[in-house]
Amino acid sequence: MPIRDTLKARWFWYSLLCIFCWGGWALCSKLGSMEIPSMAMQFIFTLGTIPVALALLAGKGFRLEKSPLGIFYSVANGVLAGIGGLALFAAYRSGGSTSVITAATALYPMFTVVLAVLVLRERLTGLQVVGLIFAGAAIVIFSL
Repeated sequence: MPIRDTLKARWFWYSLLCIFCWGGWALCSKLGSMEIPSMAMQFIFTLGTIPVALALLAGKGFRLEKSPLGIFYSVANGVLAGIGGLALFAAYRSGGSTSVITAATALYPMFTVVLAVLVLRERLTGLQVVGLIFAGAAIVIFSL
């Protein structure tokens, strides 16, 4: 039954779409970074988000959000994603292995978990801590 419930859940299908899009994004990032510098990649990458943003805005009837705090977090999200993208494109351009770089940077949820514990006061179970340890060990082994 739990598998059937998961297959019916919208979050599951959105997650799969995310995986496929980000997989293609990582491949395009590596290929593009081999051709142009990371700063140019980041700028042109940002241009690629404009059609998506315009479609989302049109879907809302061109009404903008009004929450100052929500807008602040969204802008901060964009700044951090932009800087992270620059670092990723630079890592790809440096000649490192695409598979190792992608796997290593995909461990960002570990940092998110630490921040969630420190900032949001979320609690981890013992099993979740073991999972974090295994994830950290996996990237060390994978990069060898």
